[in-house]
Amino acid sequence: MKNVPCQNPVEILRSQFAALKKELERKSEALEDMESRYNCLAVKHDATNKELQDARREAISICGLNDVLTSRTNFVVKRMGEIDQKAFEVACSLKFPKEDRQEMCPKLCSLWQQNVQDPKWHPFKMINIRGNLQEILDEDDEKLKELRNEYGDVVFEAVSTALMEMNEYNASGRYPVREVWNRKEEMKATMKEIMECAIKQLKNHKGKRKRMLFDAFKHV
Repeated sequence: MKNVPCQNPVEILRSQFAALKKELERKSEALEDMESRYNCLAVKHDATNKELQDARREAISICGLNDVLTSRTNFVVKRMGEIDQKAFEVACSLKFPKEDRQEMCPKLCSLWQQNVQDPKWHPFKMINIRGNLQEILDEDDEKLKELRNEYGDVVFEAVSTALMEMNEYNASGRYPVREVWNRKEEMKATMKEIMECAIKQLKNHKGKRKRMLFDAFKHV
């Protein structure tokens, strides 16, 4: 019976280490490739999203939707990232004497609007949801906690909404932007709905011009 030579333990470890190193390099290359693809897709997504936002703003501006969409219509032009002052009016009515409310309400609302637009304040955190990282509002942020304790949930919700809108619509510029809002569905209007509003407005404008010309000729 032949004797099987014993393998050197050091050589075994070296071999295993080399195999692990090779596997790690392979996975590292695959990870870098995935990261590169993700970055390319992210850049394309940002560019496409910017073009879409520009088109929406152009429709609002050119077609004068800001003037024709009122509280009586299903769609309104909402300033995303702007705090609803009504929340502070409610809080001030409970917190301050009647003679002080008129002065304190706009002051507080203006102060917190400045906070919302401050690029140094970013009360958000990343969480993992089913393997996907998502950014959400950090309700444990000290400034937000103080706001809630001082002025209640209504003001907290108004400021939180403005923060989330600012983060979504104009995170870099940090100023409110106009958006067509579907009041019935409580969500931003689709591009199709915006174009339908724009076309309707253009038709109304043409109709008014025709009536003006007709009235003018009647008096000639």
